[in-house]
Amino acid sequence: AGPQRQQGQCGQTRLPGFYINNIIRKLKNGVDSEIKRKNYNNALELISNCANLIYQTNLYYVDSFLEKKLKLIANELEISISITNNKDKVIFYDGFGLNERGLSQIYVKALCKIKDVVYITYEDRKDEIPDILQILREHNCSVFFIKRKRNSYIEQINELTHILCKENPNDFFFYSFPNDVVGVVCLNLINNKVNRYQINLTDHAFWLGVQSIDKCIEFRDYGASISKKYRKLNPAALVKIPFYPIINKDSEFQGFPFEVKDNQKIVFSGGALYKTFGGEGKYYQIIDYILKNYKDVIFWYAGNGDNRELMELKKKYPDRLFHTSERTDLFKVLQHCRFYLSTYPISGGLMYQYSALAGIVPVSLKYDEDADGYLLNQENLNVNFDNENDLFIEIDKLLTDDKYLIDRKLLMQHSVISEYDFFKYICLLFEDKSVLKINYLDLDTKHFREEYLSRLTKLDIDSLIINIYSIKTSIKYLPVNSLKGIFKKFFK
Repeated sequence: AGPQRQQGQCGQTRLPGFYINNIIRKLKNGVDSEIKRKNYNNALELISNCANLIYQTNLYYVDSFLEKKLKLIANELEISISITNNKDKVIFYDGFGLNERGLSQIYVKALCKIKDVVYITYEDRKDEIPDILQILREHNCSVFFIKRKRNSYIEQINELTHILCKENPNDFFFYSFPNDVVGVVCLNLINNKVNRYQINLTDHAFWLGVQSIDKCIEFRDYGASISKKYRKLNPAALVKIPFYPIINKDSEFQGFPFEVKDNQKIVFSGGALYKTFGGEGKYYQIIDYILKNYKDVIFWYAGNGDNRELMELKKKYPDRLFHTSERTDLFKVLQHCRFYLSTYPISGGLMYQYSALAGIVPVSLKYDEDADGYLLNQENLNVNFDNENDLFIEIDKLLTDDKYLIDRKLLMQHSVISEYDFFKYICLLFEDKSVLKINYLDLDTKHFREEYLSRLTKLDIDSLIINIYSIKTSIKYLPVNSLKGIFKKFFK
């Protein structure tokens, strides 16, 4: 559900950590230099770029230097904030501006039933969120669009704080990219003035704002455990509310992109292909096992990214392995398949929920605890397997035993939180009552984080620091890396 990551080559040697740390050091030096010159836009540009690099490489979960500098900039801006709290009014700041993907719609739908919601997103997302806007219109809620352009972070902060002072909210829900400097500076500016909630969508990775929130809303024990152990958040600031996916169950099935004979079974998998890179190639070994042992099976992967590994395997099974882009009729696609195979080593958490709601079984080879907690009572559903042998036994049963398949499908019922229960937990959140018990896990995520580095080259890192919002400061402080990054993006 989270933001898309930059993907590197598959099957490459691990990237030396010092290469990334050296770039981060130079970016941080640039932050200090720009702050001394009071060039706050440039400083925020560098902080955002640095945060994105840490997120993409998953080096660690919190950076005290960046958090400290964002607080410093908030103080240096000397923006006067005057808010007369209206206890019925809540701000929902949506940095993503995605209509169905992610959590915006379910939070807006729930909040609109109990509060006067002020929804804020960016102008370039205006035409991309029709259902969210419809919900807001139905409840007579206010909508504001902030202009997003290069070198305008201070302007965006001023726009956002102006709305806050005008609307006088009691609560502020922060839901955005891991490197959103605009939102985090505003969180610092409204400290002790409103209740600040972070919706932790990207619970497995780094994000800015750890030291600028009052409550962190987790959706599973795994993310809460990381927030407690690695982000050092006080357990009193952590609350768990599972989410449910937005699904259009009335959409029509658009058909198979290949010919399917009467006796053939479809095994489906999907998501961003970077999630299948690494892990000693085990994901592609699982596909090979299925197609080699079951001649009546077609394997279908729907998702974007580097498909070279898939295409290499397709040479072996040209008529039974297919790759397409993402489907808008995903729910119906799943209902036409035998079971869902999750990606590995990075699992596709939201796809667990889609599969369960569609009435089919998701199965996954477990890399680590990141695969846990997407379904209610997941530990008893037998969907994650610790080794290939146990996974293959389950796959064999799902493909050969119809009664077993039906029994397994029945287990998937009620494994996703209902819309009503989600609404109930949001109500409890405002009453400051205990929502759901968090079972903290003793996690060691070093192996999981190292997997991200194994998928990246130096050139990948160089290309990460180049985008339209950071190109000026990137070239200023990292000229060689920037030119290499531009070179790669140009030829890509």
